[in-house]
Amino acid sequence: MRQHHPVRFHQVIINKKINIVNQNPSTINRILQKVLNLPTWALLGLTGLILGLAYPPNVLGGLFGGIGLIPLLIALERATGWPQTLRWSYGSFVIFSGITTWWVGSWQSNADPWLMTSSILLILIHPFFFCVPIILYREVRRRTSLAIGLSFLVLLWTGGEYLHALTDASYPWLTLGNTQTYNLYYIQFIEYTGIWGVSLLMMIQNCLLAWLLISLTEENKKSRTKQGIAVTTTLVATIMLPYIHGLLSLASTQKSPDPSRITVTIVQPNQNPWDKWQKNDPIDHIIDNNSLSFEAIKTGIRPDMFLWAETAIPKPITHPNMTHERNRFYGMVDSLGITVMTGFPDYVVHPSKEEASASSRRDTILDPQTRKPVIDSRTGKPQVRYWDYYNSIGVFAPGTGIVDSYHKSQLVPFGERIPFVDLAPFLIDMLSWDVGISAWGKGKGPHALLVPLKNDTIRAGAMVCFESVYPNIVRQFVVDGADFLTIVTNDGWYLGTPGPLQHERYALLRAIETRRSIARAANTGISCFVTPEGRIFGETEEGERTTRTETIVLRDDKTLYVRFGDWLPILCLIGAGGIVLIGLLRKKKSQE
Repeated sequence: MRQHHPVRFHQVIINKKINIVNQNPSTINRILQKVLNLPTWALLGLTGLILGLAYPPNVLGGLFGGIGLIPLLIALERATGWPQTLRWSYGSFVIFSGITTWWVGSWQSNADPWLMTSSILLILIHPFFFCVPIILYREVRRRTSLAIGLSFLVLLWTGGEYLHALTDASYPWLTLGNTQTYNLYYIQFIEYTGIWGVSLLMMIQNCLLAWLLISLTEENKKSRTKQGIAVTTTLVATIMLPYIHGLLSLASTQKSPDPSRITVTIVQPNQNPWDKWQKNDPIDHIIDNNSLSFEAIKTGIRPDMFLWAETAIPKPITHPNMTHERNRFYGMVDSLGITVMTGFPDYVVHPSKEEASASSRRDTILDPQTRKPVIDSRTGKPQVRYWDYYNSIGVFAPGTGIVDSYHKSQLVPFGERIPFVDLAPFLIDMLSWDVGISAWGKGKGPHALLVPLKNDTIRAGAMVCFESVYPNIVRQFVVDGADFLTIVTNDGWYLGTPGPLQHERYALLRAIETRRSIARAANTGISCFVTPEGRIFGETEEGERTTRTETIVLRDDKTLYVRFGDWLPILCLIGAGGIVLIGLLRKKKSQE
């Protein structure tokens, strides 16, 4: 296999100065020359800035998703080894991460210091995830060619995003495909590929444009022209074909037969998220949501169900010591006469040690009369109880009480649960928030909830906050039979920042992937509804105390993405591995 000395890449750009056309260079060519000859620090900063502007709430951000990596890829032609590649790429991605996720620290006057600290750590640590495929790309490019290296990067980046989303420490908020949430026609094809298909196209566009720019030399001008035409044609196809598909897809949807529908009222109480956790009596918060629900009924529209926000009931009313609060709430549901789906902390005692996790809480069972430990007659040791609090969503029906519940299974790293804490359970108490919500138990996985209506029972895929960023989690709800989706969230920690809007925009991706309607209830906003085509309607404002009542579509069909899951990024990983394997085999053959 032909070997390339790393310094040559630097010479191609700097020493030869990328003389595109020696005689009468056009204005465009002069601009390209200046871009290619920018200082390294400027190129690195440009990548961070462009990617940072590519995400919501920037309506034009979709234009930047397909070009953000180009300056970095140009700069890497000057890198002399992987340590320098790491430093340069890390610098770009720290800027990118800081621009897009600075809001995670809340930075409000009553924000918890631990939340601020975790935000800083996120900005400093998460960029390493992006650095890994860049370093591997640079090594493959050094040993093969620019075209092979960029092909490898396209596949590895897309597959790497998928792998990253599988772990407890994952934070797929900045998946490259998420830059296209305002391009509704462009992203309709994700019902086949999931969001990974958009990431793949963004990477193809970045790498094709980078190839064109880096390859603009006088050498082999005729060959470069032919290759340039092929690359440009491919580039245009990655832009136009998704739009054409989207136009046809949305046009056919408008002609489809009238489906089943239900009417949902979302309740947004606008409660201070910090105060809510400090009060011992949850009844005030329950009454507030209940009052808003009654006000909605008085408008003359009686919904099929109410949707309250994440932890709208801030205390574990399922706990044996909260019988009074539980009965009060059940009485409110009976008075409404309508099913209520709401977020609440669920208290669960595990039947045995084997059914508990390593991080489950445990305490000694005391005799209620003597307050002394109850001794196990078989072992002669005090009996131990294993239990967990779960960030949950429950369905409560009139005259029945709790019908079904789901425990959040993808928790916010550090904010809700220490990643991989089962390996070191003692960290739970050491690293808890002051507000006491960083030690949630981890649910066993997605399953659809039964929702009893007046004349029917339907099934809902109920996401709790952060879970709506994970395509495969939402997909599993639909696999289990969900007719529609709900999201309960509490974005009040981040009022006045891009966070709530980014979170809302990502919901439409899940609607398109699964072709399911979504009802989204937020404590302080933004609450909304989403059609199966990704159109958002019935939006509330941040900081608004209100309700919204809308009719949404129920569906029972399953998209290709729902049926086959994350097939695309898996194929990308196989393809990236194949490039490496072929390279190794060629190297071995050349040495024989």
